[in-house]
Parts: sequence; C-alpha cells; structure tokens
Amino acid sequence: MREIACHGEDGLDQIGAIGAALPAYVLLPTLLLSAALLTALLARVRSVSASFACFAIWTRCALSALHDFTFSASPIGMSYTALGSVMISIIGLFVLRWRRLSDIVLLPFYPLIACYLISGIHSAQVGPMNVALSKFLYLIVLALAIKDALDDIGPERLFRLLLWAFALPLLLQILSIALGVVKAGEADGSVSYIGGFHHEAAFSVVLASAVLCICMMQRVGTIAKIALIFYGLAAIILANYRTAMIAILPLVGVVLVTEVTRRFVPRQRGIVLGVMGLALGAALLAGGYMESERFADLGTVAQEGTGIIKRPEMISDDDRRILSGRGAIWSNYIYGWYDAKPLNKLIGFGPDAWTKVFPLYAHNTVVSFLYELGLTGVAALLFLWGWMLGLALLVRGGPRLQLVAGHFSFFVLNMATMPMWMIEGMIFYGILCGYTVYWFMRSRRGAGQAPAPGFHTTAVGWDRHPA
Repeated sequence: MREIACHGEDGLDQIGAIGAALPAYVLLPTLLLSAALLTALLARVRSVSASFACFAIWTRCALSALHDFTFSASPIGMSYTALGSVMISIIGLFVLRWRRLSDIVLLPFYPLIACYLISGIHSAQVGPMNVALSKFLYLIVLALAIKDALDDIGPERLFRLLLWAFALPLLLQILSIALGVVKAGEADGSVSYIGGFHHEAAFSVVLASAVLCICMMQRVGTIAKIALIFYGLAAIILANYRTAMIAILPLVGVVLVTEVTRRFVPRQRGIVLGVMGLALGAALLAGGYMESERFADLGTVAQEGTGIIKRPEMISDDDRRILSGRGAIWSNYIYGWYDAKPLNKLIGFGPDAWTKVFPLYAHNTVVSFLYELGLTGVAALLFLWGWMLGLALLVRGGPRLQLVAGHFSFFVLNMATMPMWMIEGMIFYGILCGYTVYWFMRSRRGAGQAPAPGFHTTAVGWDRHPA
C-alpha cells in the first residue's frame, strides 16, 4: 500500500488516504518563488541560527508538498523526506553554539534517549529506534537554534522571520482552494484543503505552529495580531483536522483575552472578561451546533469517561465510531501492554513494534509510549513535558501565561494524535521549548535585561549578533 511506503519516515503508516499533490506546473514555480523571497530576506539577517531555523521549517514544508517524489525510497533506503530531515539536523549541529551536556535544554531528553536505547536494543528494533532518535535530534537541534536566534535578534524579529517560512504552506492552501485540490476527510463527506500535503494531521500541525508564532509576538498591534490569529484559525478549520482545531483553542483563548483586556484600565477588565466569556461561549455553541455530527463524540466521551477503554473483545461497532475509532484503538494498545510480561510492561515492546500487531498507529502519544517503551518511557515523556512546563511556570516578567497555554495546547494535541511522531510536531514543540528556555533564562538574569552584544562561538566559527 502506498500509505505504508510513504509514511514510514514519520511513522504515520495507514493513517488513511493520502492527499493529492498540487500540479507540478503550479507547485514548482511556487516553491522557487518562495525560496527566492526567503533567501533574499535571510540575506539581511545577522544571525546564522535564525536563518537555519527558517531554512529548516521551510525545507520540511517543501519536502512534504513534494510527497509524490520525496516519500519514495532514496538509494540508501531512507525516504528522501527522512534523508532531508537527517541532513537538516546535521547542518544544525554545525550551526549551534557549543554547550555543556548539562544544558537546561538537553537534560530532560536524556531519560527518553536512554529508554529508546534500552527498549530498541532489547527488542532488536534498532532500525526503528534510530528513526525515532533522529526525530528527537531534530527537535533538540531546532529548540537550541530557536534559543540561539532569540538571543541574537530577539523574539519579535525572529517570529516575523518564521512566519515567512510558514507562508509557504499557507500559500499552498490558497492554491489548493483555487484549484479545487482537496483530500477526502472523514466518512461524513467533509473535505480538507491541505495545500497538496500528504495528510491533514501534518498540515494542521504546521498551521498550528504558525499560529503559535503569531501568538508569541508581543510588539505587534492588537488589531493586526487578532486578525492574523483568526486567519490562522480559518486555515486550520479549512484543513479540517478536528484534533488541531480543539488543541489550539487554549493558546488562542489566553492570547485573545490578554490582548483585548490590556487595552482597558484594570477596573474595567472584569467586565470585559465577562463579555468575552459570553461571546466565546456563544461562539463555541454555534460552532458545535453547525458541526454537531463531527463534535457530538466529545459529549459521549465526557459522559463515559474511561468507560471508552475496554477489552478488545468487548468493543462494539458503536464504540468503533466514537472519535473516529480512537477509543477502540487505545483499548487495543493499553490491553496489549497490560497483558504483557513484566519486563515488557517496564520497557515496552520496542520502537514501532505496533506495526507487527496493529493496523493503525495509536493516535495518542502517551498510549503509544506505553506500548513501545513501557512505564519507563511514559515516565521519561512526562518528565520532558513537565520539565518544559515547569520552566514556563518559573518565568517572571514575561509571557508566562501564553507559554503555559502553549504547553497545554501541545499536551491536548498529544491526546488524540501524535505530534511527537512527525517532524511537523517537532517543529511546534521545538519553537515552544526554545522560546520557553529563552524567557526562563532571561527572567533569571532579570526582567528586561537583553543579552549582551558581541561574538559567540558556534560549532564552525563565530557569529556576531547586533546590540
């Protein structure tokens, strides 16, 4: 099946039909024009880390748009998309500044890496283990590059630059609408406009990353910022991936509230919050009514709670229709782990071991880690998430609330899909972690204290950032 062959690099095997790519006569000129504009823009940027971050994001989007070719196997066996991701990570290692192994960004990854090594070697799943570790290398490199770039040119300029990289998928989506290039969505007849990408999950997470950048911009006008946020939300809705729609709401909600209320004097903010709460509630009710069939499952899940998890032999056809079958999928994985030997419960069955047992990926990062890496893997994953969330909570004199909301949105995203299983999800989390560490370190130095201008060592030489 083509789904299996082309999604192997990110693990998204058998996630459903693959979207059609845009026609070559439209796609190739668009990519060339976008590359030329981004190159011209980055030529004026005096930060190699910022240029690398934009290059890494743009390249990933371009490779995904060219999936008819890039998802095929290269002469060395890896897909061209996987090869591109590895090459980007290697380039990043030469761009990054030297760090101690005890760097605050690196520390939370060590337990996770150890779990992959132990489980992968024990289960003889060395190949899948290397693929998984390469994705986490991409995450680490991008997070460190974002942190370095923020030190170089500051948040406002960096996020504006990143939006130029994200302009490519947004433009491709517009072209897909104009040309009528759609991907069939769920069984209800809905369609997804995903710019010729392979699947709405990856495309929606890319759009969520763009919204994240917009939300973290602090020195843009309120009206302009709100307009950009709503444009990003509209793009996610057109991509038609329910999980991303729901997951981005905590971040967007917090940012909208803070942006609007700061325009009022303190004694008026309570009234404004009340009005916004009513408006938001009305909007959610209206949206739920218009999309009642697609979101009705949420009420069922809220009512049944953990009751949707049951032994596979007890799962009915009605159960398989809830949340596009996620409850049934989670049940298979959880009871597959529960019935395992004690050692497998502890270290799991190995990276990508699910492909030998189940037809579908887990649709939940925690459930997937439980089956593949066992209890130790889940503990390591939660340690990583908790570490970064803890740094966000410790921020003083900065966008702490927005950072915490961003981490919560990422957590929600992981509950019904697997962003840490795809490079697009690593882009979202890499930006978020890099920005979190930047503000944590800045708050430790003292609120408002900018990094000192001058030269900083990199892996290949020197990089000067302006005062």
